[in-house]
Amino acid sequence: MLIRIVRLLMQPGRILLAVMRRLPFGSYELRCALDLYPRPHYAYGVQQAAELARRLGVGRISVVEFGVAGGAGMVELNRMAALASAASGVKIDVYGFDTGAGLPKPTDYRDLPYIWREGDFVMDVDALRARLGEATLILGNIEDTVGEFLDGERPAPIGFVSIDVDFYSSTAAALRLFKGDHKYFLPRVFCYLDDTVGDDDQIIHNEYVGELSAIREFNEESELMKLAPINGLRHKRPVPAPWNDNIQALHRFDHPDYSVYVGRPDTQTQLPL
Repeated sequence: MLIRIVRLLMQPGRILLAVMRRLPFGSYELRCALDLYPRPHYAYGVQQAAELARRLGVGRISVVEFGVAGGAGMVELNRMAALASAASGVKIDVYGFDTGAGLPKPTDYRDLPYIWREGDFVMDVDALRARLGEATLILGNIEDTVGEFLDGERPAPIGFVSIDVDFYSSTAAALRLFKGDHKYFLPRVFCYLDDTVGDDDQIIHNEYVGELSAIREFNEESELMKLAPINGLRHKRPVPAPWNDNIQALHRFDHPDYSVYVGRPDTQTQLPL
């Protein structure tokens, strides 16, 4: 009953946001800030990656989605890339990874087979390709495709990555992308990690199974590269939202550009007495 009351009290604000989302209201920057795009986590990640690239003088970047499934997310990622490119002047290439045939067979308990089933999230490949424009869809088991991607495709530096592949094993495979050469990445890569927070009935989100386990192991194996939450993100946003807790940043500490100053040139750094 208490939860229902709270939801009812929050409803007017949600209704207002829903109406605003449907209206051609505000600039690209304002719509990003107010979560007015259907996937605000994509809007945030792509916008921040483009802005970091702009301040570093990088003219072209890439954004990546692991776990394309039906394709609605990749279509929206493609749209966000176009909007961010127009706003920042940074060209943005879009890549999506998926088996095309749904989830593979779970490898062990860490893949949470009590939640996910082999064959879930099948893709209509032809229908999706027809809507992707110049975005690149890479089909196959991530275990195989991620290892060939960087040196084969030679993408512009990657600035945003979304990982929504459900399994521990598939997440661990996706994270191997970050083992590539620094030239393929911005010094800090914004990441959306879908399966780190979820519904109560799943009871899956801990660092010994699933996506969080893959992240923990990745950090343990990487001395000069860490994936970490953006602390306090929800307190910095005009509209705090659950997705704020799914955003992390990959820090490549020994990247040649990691220590390059990217603050605003007009920022006042000395305060008067």
